[in-house]
Amino acid sequence: MLSLNDVCKPVATPLGALTQKMKLKTFEQFYATPGHLFRRAGQFVTATFEAEMGHIGITASQLSAILAVHMQPGMQQRELAAALSWDEATVGGMVSRLEAQGYLERRSTTRSRRGREIYMTPAGEALYQQIEPHVAAIQRQLLKRLKADERKQLIYLISKAMGVGATQFDAPRTGKKT
Repeated sequence: MLSLNDVCKPVATPLGALTQKMKLKTFEQFYATPGHLFRRAGQFVTATFEAEMGHIGITASQLSAILAVHMQPGMQQRELAAALSWDEATVGGMVSRLEAQGYLERRSTTRSRRGREIYMTPAGEALYQQIEPHVAAIQRQLLKRLKADERKQLIYLISKAMGVGATQFDAPRTGKKT
């Protein structure tokens, strides 16, 4: 199992490595590639999640589903899939597992003949109350090495690189007029 120290060692990135044709002749060059850094960031998130919440018995993906259903109760499976940017089959299996654990339930709806709305059960609400402080702790842990302005910039840049809107964050100000 990876420790946090295994996945969060800083890498010196030569400026030319990202602006010229990428040459991968050394590990230092490889370690500075965006793909490698994103993969390591994913490992860091997973390791941080496991350290903080591994004892609770849910996965990071299940956590996402629980948070989404808590934020918007009554979503149908396709709506939950869209909210999480997952495919419907994956969400269907996850909802079934969380339903079997007693955290979620599906109810008939008048909005659709086939669709069923997804709600948290009382056990799911109790789980949410248990995990809520851990979610905040994970976010703090992930960003603890960054200053406040760097945190905002990181969220903005990751969102921009992935082509998703982080509307709660404005573009970082450089002092130059564009």
